Amino acid sequence: MAITSIQLSFPALSTPSAPRTHFEGKQQPFELSDMRDRFPILRANPNTLFFDNAATSQKPIEVLEKIEEFNRVTCANAGRGEYSRSTRLYKEVEASRVCAANFLNADPTQVAFTSGATESLNLVATMWGLENLRDGDKVVLCAEDHASAVLPWHNLKATLQRRGIDIQIKHLRMHYSGTYDRKSLTEALSARTRVVCLTHIHHLYGMEMDIAELKSLIPKDVFISLDASQSVSHIRVDSGALGVDFISFSGHKMFAGNGVGVLWASDRALKQMWPVKVGAKTKLKGSGDSFQIDRSYLSNIVECGTLNLPAILSLKPAIEFIELSDHDRIGAHLSELTLYLLAKLQTISGIEFAPGIGVCRCTRGYGIISFRINDVDSRDIGAYLDSENIFVKTGDQCTGSQKTGNDFVRVSLQIYNNKTEIDKFVEVLNESISS
Repeated sequence: MAITSIQLSFPALSTPSAPRTHFEGKQQPFELSDMRDRFPILRANPNTLFFDNAATSQKPIEVLEKIEEFNRVTCANAGRGEYSRSTRLYKEVEASRVCAANFLNADPTQVAFTSGATESLNLVATMWGLENLRDGDKVVLCAEDHASAVLPWHNLKATLQRRGIDIQIKHLRMHYSGTYDRKSLTEALSARTRVVCLTHIHHLYGMEMDIAELKSLIPKDVFISLDASQSVSHIRVDSGALGVDFISFSGHKMFAGNGVGVLWASDRALKQMWPVKVGAKTKLKGSGDSFQIDRSYLSNIVECGTLNLPAILSLKPAIEFIELSDHDRIGAHLSELTLYLLAKLQTISGIEFAPGIGVCRCTRGYGIISFRINDVDSRDIGAYLDSENIFVKTGDQCTGSQKTGNDFVRVSLQIYNNKTEIDKFVEVLNESISS
């Protein structure tokens, strides 16, 4: 189904209206050939190649309209007043929660909004780890994962040490192919292991971790925290099928606004979690002076104060955009582009690939390839590409270990990228090396 041309300016929003459903009546998936037309920033900057999608994705018109609608028409504090606009916004926030829960094949009571994956992952360490880890307990993680999945546990270890509690952090190694080394996982596990921290798709190496296989190696009483930031936009993240205890991701990496994330917790995890902040809208049990927090649903122990409402509201159209684009089609498109990019990069003299598809020669890609060029500083490459309006990530690659990744160039693709852009990128990359 062809998509009609989209105006770059927002419609004039002057009077409040009922919440809109952007995709009402559309039954067929969006056409990939028309995808760029759905992104105003791409139409406004046709000569810019945005290849840093693992850091953040661009926003489709439906998401921008929802954010604009809030700021220009419906701005209020959701559920903080008895007037119609406030109560209607509360219903929209809860509709976003239901949408996010359905997206994860979960119950809305298990879903809470955060400021992003970083906060979600920190809350796992504080709301669960702080309350449940005892002297001698062990946490297993990979230092080459994103810093937001690694550092909260080191911070927790330091916090507990100040209280006389010593937990141990065991490191899971990365295989040269860019996936977790299974042997090191089994070696790191022990009777005192309480939680294992995993990543669904690696932010630098671009490989999908086989969560089902990894889970089969981990005892059932051990909790599993999963960072799904790089997978939710193009892989189905099914809480039931994955069988983990925590799922964290950011909205801005999956077409939603900046400043919103999701934390999902399993029923057994929710029963062991305690809030680290409380305030207005925190629901209490009992009466009088008794202080008993209702922990029957995750949002009550995570969300308090005024939330980032426009970003939260943008999650629903972002998820609907993914669903109408079709997860499988997005994944297939990214895989095709990744393999095409790999073939082009392999023609460059002196290229060295980071762990991932460039090393393992896999038949499926996930939109991320990292590499470096012998005797050429990656930052110099990034600066040259920037001068030609090509945006990639160089320098700090946000790994938990400061010793890995910072000399790589990372190219990360999304549904709106195409082979013509890749051809241009490789052409300019060759120029940067020879200049």
